[in-house]
Amino acid sequence: MLRFVFVGIARAYYFLARYAPGPRLISRIRRRDGLKWGVPAMLIAAPYFLVANLLKTLIEGGGSTWLSLPLLWCLAMGLAFVLLGPVSLALLVSERLREARTRRAAR
Repeated sequence: MLRFVFVGIARAYYFLARYAPGPRLISRIRRRDGLKWGVPAMLIAAPYFLVANLLKTLIEGGGSTWLSLPLLWCLAMGLAFVLLGPVSLALLVSERLREARTRRAAR
């Protein structure tokens, strides 16, 4: 039974990672050539939080409780983009230091 739960979660994750625009953008930014776009990508969190606020208002106004799923998705993606900025800066600094060490060792 527990195996089916893990398999279902894994399939849902890989489906969303492949077709949803948020996770695809996050994976592009986490690559070496995309680290410089981490801080500007933090601005993408604003629409996610606005949609989450709209969904919360709809739920509180008597809407379907199934709207909680997109609400959680919007909150998770908004937080992911907010945290992506500082993380990408730290990764960029560490990569540049590693590259400088490699150049220094090559000389």
